[in-house]
Amino acid sequence: MQEFESPNPSTPPPLQNRNQEETAPVMRLGDWLVTMLIMIVPILNAIMLFIWSTDRNTNPNKSNWAKATLIIIGIQIVLMMFFIGMIIGSLSDLMSGFNQSCLW
Repeated sequence: MQEFESPNPSTPPPLQNRNQEETAPVMRLGDWLVTMLIMIVPILNAIMLFIWSTDRNTNPNKSNWAKATLIIIGIQIVLMMFFIGMIIGSLSDLMSGFNQSCLW
């Protein structure tokens, strides 16, 4: 392999840009339309989100979108369980108070 000899010994040889990342191809409008249509179908949407978020061959843009969507869904489930628990607890407390006040 030949070494690069610079005309001026004080200047270092040019380095290849090692930090340059490969850019993913831009997803076309049709790709996003198909993705959104798949998201309409129950059960299939959850399966595809997991596949897109873990598959190495998936476009990185779609993969990151799928991961973010799964995180948002997880947060929504936790919040929903919290609020449903609060509602059930409040109704239970209300009903127990109602039953005690109606006793003769």
